[in-house]
Amino acid sequence: MYSFLLNKILLPIGSLFFGGNYAGQLKEFKKYDTMTAEELNKLQYDGLVKIMRYALENVPYYKDLKLPANECLKDFPILTKSILRAHSDNLISREFAKNRLERNYSSGSTGVQSLTYMEHGHKFYLRALQTHWWTWGGYKPGETLLQAGMSLKRGFTKSSKDFFFKVKYMNAFNLKEKDVRAVLLKIKNKNPKHLAGYPSALNEMALTAIKENKVYAFKSLISYGDKLFDTYRNNYKKAFKNPTIINTYGCAEGLLMACTADITYYYIMSPHVFLEVVDDEGNPVNDGKRGNILVTCLTNFAMPLIRYKLGDLGIMLPLKNYPKKRKFQYPLLQEVTGRETEVIKAPNGNILIVHSFTGIIEFYNEIRQFKVIQTTKQTLTIEYITDSGEEISLKIQKEIEEKLLKLVDNSMEINFMLVTFLAASPSGKPQIVEIRSKD
Repeated sequence: MYSFLLNKILLPIGSLFFGGNYAGQLKEFKKYDTMTAEELNKLQYDGLVKIMRYALENVPYYKDLKLPANECLKDFPILTKSILRAHSDNLISREFAKNRLERNYSSGSTGVQSLTYMEHGHKFYLRALQTHWWTWGGYKPGETLLQAGMSLKRGFTKSSKDFFFKVKYMNAFNLKEKDVRAVLLKIKNKNPKHLAGYPSALNEMALTAIKENKVYAFKSLISYGDKLFDTYRNNYKKAFKNPTIINTYGCAEGLLMACTADITYYYIMSPHVFLEVVDDEGNPVNDGKRGNILVTCLTNFAMPLIRYKLGDLGIMLPLKNYPKKRKFQYPLLQEVTGRETEVIKAPNGNILIVHSFTGIIEFYNEIRQFKVIQTTKQTLTIEYITDSGEEISLKIQKEIEEKLLKLVDNSMEINFMLVTFLAASPSGKPQIVEIRSKD
């Protein structure tokens, strides 16, 4: 009953109050789900031509490049995080005032920070898309949702959303067993209920349940932000009574690229993005071959991101391998090589995931790239690179140190080391967390 009231009355009113068109966009995404492959391909093609034409006419960065006016994607240079950092203002459309746009800080999970902008209304577009994906697992807005995230300062808008959507939000930065136990018990008898968050954080929750030999039933589990390992899946099934697992692929720059549902492959949200897979020289690789993922956003006109190199490796599924029986007709991404993230266990028993660090360091623009190394059980070393090539100030070091020590109850020593190079992980991406401790 409440879910019906929320969807039919409260959401349309909320759209008017907060701006955007959340309720209308939810309906639009439902329509996309019913389209044929041909209809979706045409919609994506039209969107691609439109965003390229718009960028050539209205974005200083692309106008200065003097690209051919034939709207051919291969003529656009690959946009890297370094270019995004250096030319962020020139990548904003001249039709928008920077001070009236929403900011998006990248999580830094690839090791390099970046900043993008979008219209206020586009933020609600993304929220609607995220909600729509969650419905693929059986979630209905208004049903109880336990979310482990890193946006701890909820503010009026987020707090209102939590209240009306029945979201119980918990800290994914610093999971403590007693807190996990308390929140699981609090919602134990509420049905149906759903669980969402970073897979490494959700795995720690599952391990807490398994350790206590208890099962907490969830209808669905939504994973985002980290690599979803098979071991995590097995723990979820054991601890949470075999929930439907939805695995999403997006980034903090304001892009939601793909999501799993009834099959193991990712459905690419083609009305929103266009994906390419290229080699290290920028040449396209054949479907079925691994390469660098480039994404073009078809819906953010305030700051068009065209051929944006995320730092992820992936494989497009060859058409001949498309499952004949699948729920939707979106194009398919075979695999995303996510980061082999590790969790750090502090001497006091607290768990730190990759976003425990990115959620702090991302706000210090002086640091371009960083890596956290657990050298001993009691010691963390933060290796970092700056644009200036100079060490960050003692003040910044102290601020970061104090925030991290708070997460581990002062049970660790934090060191900082300026470096000129950070080695990539075996997956080819910069490694944000490394465990060297043999303790």
